Amino acid sequence: MKKTTVIIAFIFITSFSFSQQIGDGFSPVINDFATPLKSGVYSGLITRGTIPDVSHDWSHLFVIRHVNQTNNYQLQIASLYTENDRIFFRKIANNFDLTPTNTAWSEFATRGSNTFNGNQTFNGNVGIGTPSPSAYLEVYTPVLAQQIYNTQKWSSGNLDYELKLQTIWNTSGINQEFIQRYAGVDYKSLVFFAGNVGIGKANPTNKLDVNGTIHSKEVKVDLLGWSDFVFKKEYNLPTLAEVEKHINEKGHLENIPNEEEVLKNGINLGEMNAKLLQKIEELTLYMIEMKKENIEMKKENAEVKMRQLELENIVKELKK
Repeated sequence: MKKTTVIIAFIFITSFSFSQQIGDGFSPVINDFATPLKSGVYSGLITRGTIPDVSHDWSHLFVIRHVNQTNNYQLQIASLYTENDRIFFRKIANNFDLTPTNTAWSEFATRGSNTFNGNQTFNGNVGIGTPSPSAYLEVYTPVLAQQIYNTQKWSSGNLDYELKLQTIWNTSGINQEFIQRYAGVDYKSLVFFAGNVGIGKANPTNKLDVNGTIHSKEVKVDLLGWSDFVFKKEYNLPTLAEVEKHINEKGHLENIPNEEEVLKNGINLGEMNAKLLQKIEELTLYMIEMKKENIEMKKENAEVKMRQLELENIVKELKK
C-alpha cells in the first residue's frame, strides 16, 4: 500500500510539473472501464467495470496504458463525482490478447470508510481516536462524562458508550471474552477455559497465581466439609491434659500446621478456617464443661456452708 501511494504521488507531481491540456480539456464519456483504453482521463455513466462504490452514477477514471497495442496492461485510478474521499485502483494485465484480467478494484486508505483485503504492515505507531500516538497501538475512547480513561478526561455530556473486545485463542490455549458496558445492563469479566494465569508471576502453577496483595470486598471459598462434627456425640473430645501434652511436645495445636510448614507452603484459606473453627468449637465445649463443673462446685460449697452452720448451732446448744 505504501509503494502504491508513492507511485500515485509521483504521478500527480509529474502531472503538475509538466501539465498540459489533454484534448479539449474535458474527459470523454465511455461505457466500459475494462476494455483496452489509451492513456488519458475519462468519465463514465453507469459504466461497465466501474468501482465498487456505486453511490453515484458518474465516475472519473485515470488510465496509463502500455505502449504495446497487442496487450492490455493498464494502471487505472478511479473515484466518483461526489466528495466521498474514496479512491480505487487496479492493475489490469494480459500478455496474450486484449481481454482484461485482474478486474477487481482495491481501495486506497482515505478519510472515508475503507475495506482492506490481505495483511497490512505498519512501520510505526497506530492511533485510534488520537492524532499523535506514542505506542504501537494507542486507543482513546470517550466514556461517561467526567470519567478518566487512559489518563484523559472526556466531558461531552451524559454520553453512553459500549466497549466490546473479544479474543479467542486456540483450543490448547485460552478462550476468553471481555465485555464491558458503561451505564449498561451488567459487567462480564474474563472467562478462561484452560491454562493458568499469573499476575506478577511468569510461570503460574495454579489457575491464578498472584505475587502481591489482593484487595477485595468479599472472598468466597468452596469447601468439601465443615467442623460441626465436633458437636456430634461420637466425637472424641481431647482432654485438656492431652492438649497440654501435645503443646509441650510439638509446640503447636494438634491438626494446626507449625510455623515452618506455613512459611514454606503457605496455608489453604478454606481449610485453615475450618481447622480454626474446630478449635473454637472445642474451646466452646471445654467452657460448657467448666461452667457445669463451676455450678456443681457452687452447689457443693452451699451444702458445706449449711452443714457448717448446723454444726455451729449444735455446739452453741451444748454449751448452754
